[in-house]
Amino acid sequence: MKKQVQQLEEFHKAYGVSMNEPVGPVITKGQSIRGKLQVEEAEEIHAAIERGDLVEIADGVIDSIYIAIGTAVTYGFQDKLSELFDAVHRSNMSKLGPDGKPLYREDGKVIKGPHFKPPTEEIRKILGL
Repeated sequence: MKKQVQQLEEFHKAYGVSMNEPVGPVITKGQSIRGKLQVEEAEEIHAAIERGDLVEIADGVIDSIYIAIGTAVTYGFQDKLSELFDAVHRSNMSKLGPDGKPLYREDGKVIKGPHFKPPTEEIRKILGL
């Protein structure tokens, strides 16, 4: 992921997008646009999935990752992405049911099992907050 972070830092420098180092809040208009961009990409991916357009799905997924890494760069935790990913992965794996199998909602979404552990405290520690 290091190469992708470097590419996003290059993009941010070229386009004058804010970057924090170390971790910190964003005090510019960039703060409000990050979520909007992610929602916009999610909607485009959803539409592409509904159409079955694999090219647009791939483009949307990469754009979504691009925006997500850009958000990490904006808030200054780009060097912690691997640790953060691992923390969220551990949390997601803790959603399994007592029998070690996933639990699902009617629509197919995985739900939290009785041993679920949110990643919040681990993320706070990784970010030094």
